[in-house]
Amino acid sequence: MDKQHLLIGLKNSEETAFKKLFDIYYPRVKSFLISSNLKNDLDDILQETFISIWKNRTQINLEKSFDSYIFTIAKNYALKNLRKQIISEIRSSEIEIDDTSVPLDSIMDIGIYEEKIKSSVNNLPPQSRAVFQMKRNEGMSTNQIAQKMGIAPKTVENYMNRALTLLKKELEHLAWLILIYFF
Repeated sequence: MDKQHLLIGLKNSEETAFKKLFDIYYPRVKSFLISSNLKNDLDDILQETFISIWKNRTQINLEKSFDSYIFTIAKNYALKNLRKQIISEIRSSEIEIDDTSVPLDSIMDIGIYEEKIKSSVNNLPPQSRAVFQMKRNEGMSTNQIAQKMGIAPKTVENYMNRALTLLKKELEHLAWLILIYFF
């Protein structure tokens, strides 16, 4: 049975179609999360992803890419989980800071880190920087950016991926701050 028939079956609440899609996509989504370094609480994220697919099965658009749909759901659950973990770590470090009676401003000046992030964004190659700023600061979609710049949407995605890769490499020591700042 091909994927399109399985998706139709899923929309019609056929458990066997869901099971077959699960068997196809579970290892792929798991590999995607691991390769993206989003593997904290991997089993929970995978479970939430497939629960979400089942709960929203009737709204699945058969005209759009199911691959993009499922990987986006998995990524969003992973990022949500990561944010919770970071917030928890920040809160626990705030407790430790309060316990030592050291003024917070002597430990960390967020402005310095914000400047480092802005500087790193400004050091991106011009096209990648433009795409990054339109996507993050102006909230434009990939298609809107492609139209504005007169390039293909795939080229926009390539510029965005390059920007994120370069920023990740340059700012890896500020990872928790970057997540809070950009997400």
